[in-house]
Amino acid sequence: MLLAAGAVTVAAVARRRRRAPDERDRYLAVTVNRAPDEVQSSLPEDLARWRDRVEIRIRPAAGDKGTELSVQPSEQVSRHELRLALRRAKAVLEAGEVVQSDTAPTHPGPMGKALRLVTSRAGGGGRL
Repeated sequence: MLLAAGAVTVAAVARRRRRAPDERDRYLAVTVNRAPDEVQSSLPEDLARWRDRVEIRIRPAAGDKGTELSVQPSEQVSRHELRLALRRAKAVLEAGEVVQSDTAPTHPGPMGKALRLVTSRAGGGGRL
């Protein structure tokens, strides 16, 4: 039983590593609840500063659901930085500002430091 679980884990890691180069070429995208011409004319600075280093696409979203804003990462800009810039751009375009959550009260000990570290890096991961 344990041997089978180990084999499945090794296979999953190998499959993920084979896919990794393809994922680096994929576009990162968000849907913004604004018209494409509004997004084009008021692209937030968080995203506009990468304009000369990455490809930025602005087009109508499927089903008239706003605008699809997408960027193709390059070797000059990390996916993490672009993901954060897309999230911030979406927030600024839809709400006028990047809304920050209240900081959670944490214990100043080692677990509190670990929690602060994890939450400070959480903005760049996950699905957009």
